[in-house]
Amino acid sequence: MFDSLIIFMIGRKFKNLIEIWHQLFITMIDGLKIPLIEIKLRCPACGSWMVGPNGTRKRRYGRVEAFICKNPECKNEGRKTPKQFIATSSYEFKKLVRSKLKQLYEDILKDGAKNKTIAKKYNVSPSEISALRTEIETTIEKHQTLDSLVDVPQPDKAIAIDETFLRIEGKKVYIIVATGYTTRKVLGIKVSFTRSEHDMRAVYDEAERNTTHLITAVISDAWTSTIAMVKSLGREITHVIHKHKKPYDKVVIKHYKYTNTERVTTDIGVKTDVMERRAMRQGYHMETRTPLDALAPKKRGRPRGSKTKKKTKRSNKKKRRGRKGLFKVFDKGKKFFFKIDPYRKTVRTSNNLPVSVAAALAEVLNLFALKSIQNNVSENLNSVVKSLLRLRGPKTVESVERRIRAFLIVRNIPEILDEIQIDRNVRGKFFIDNINSLEFSNLVNGMWIV
Repeated sequence: MFDSLIIFMIGRKFKNLIEIWHQLFITMIDGLKIPLIEIKLRCPACGSWMVGPNGTRKRRYGRVEAFICKNPECKNEGRKTPKQFIATSSYEFKKLVRSKLKQLYEDILKDGAKNKTIAKKYNVSPSEISALRTEIETTIEKHQTLDSLVDVPQPDKAIAIDETFLRIEGKKVYIIVATGYTTRKVLGIKVSFTRSEHDMRAVYDEAERNTTHLITAVISDAWTSTIAMVKSLGREITHVIHKHKKPYDKVVIKHYKYTNTERVTTDIGVKTDVMERRAMRQGYHMETRTPLDALAPKKRGRPRGSKTKKKTKRSNKKKRRGRKGLFKVFDKGKKFFFKIDPYRKTVRTSNNLPVSVAAALAEVLNLFALKSIQNNVSENLNSVVKSLLRLRGPKTVESVERRIRAFLIVRNIPEILDEIQIDRNVRGKFFIDNINSLEFSNLVNGMWIV
């Protein structure tokens, strides 16, 4: 009896909750209020319609009605008190405006449009877009350090490296980018006044830190610093080189492997279309061995006996002008034939060929089966970076790299825009101009789903 009495005394009659609908108004310049729409209020934390009035809150233009969540299962991000909010921060309103802002953020960073173009599209000022762009870049840097271009290591085993340039105060500044060939995500980047072997190695090292496996293949153009960087890695790797100049239909594949005392370089020359269809193909190969120990320097002066040496007659044969180093394999190499099947991804070669030739062709076939061999992955990305990315304000190498990294992080991780929150007020004009009639209907009927 005593227990039941206590329960009766401390018990309280439960108040039946009903859905609350709230009227939104537009305030004109002369102070006239015009009713806009009526929306159903839902808790922004748990999405429940079980809410009740909670007094008023002071705002810039007067006091506004406040509400509190009555859902007993609402966690409110671990706080002890229930979630309190106003109409413009309620679930339906907040989700709709956030979706519109996400589209704006994508236009600003992901697509790289001009400030004036975006401002005209959303009917806001270009200065507002410029301020938003800066805040987004700062927020991304706080959310995820700009040193990390990807959220998790990628499964790429091959990367494409290319460089482009822009000008800062009349000086050329190079943007070197390494892109994963499988995932098409940017894994390494460097902005520098030079594109030396050291710069290429820095980009390569960053790319390898962002992959789960060691990189086994590099695709690039014929820039000497890139060739020297891959050559000096000190481990087995395949380098696919497609030159940007004539002859456009030739590709050189360099395969490096090492013994205890020397580096074995296998050069393979093929046409760019060898992997496009099933056929018997022709190629050229040659092998060079370079000792790993540095050669002793030559003695200074003229060699003994060279002065009295019998002179030989010079050949009248005309030599071809230009650099022959890269495509030398097509002139000096041994001709061979191989059968390619890009559908089954198999390569059949003769038994007397070096093992490194078959290994390099198999590596390239995995990357370019049914495709032409080109360095088009990084080339296309560099074109996008150069044409879409708009750099504003004071420009230094560090600031340019910071802005490009923010731009590339959004391209690599589009869902990051769902997680970042920018503390910036949205004007009612933005809401009116950018929400169409169907979205108004969904908002009114409480059917908005994001």
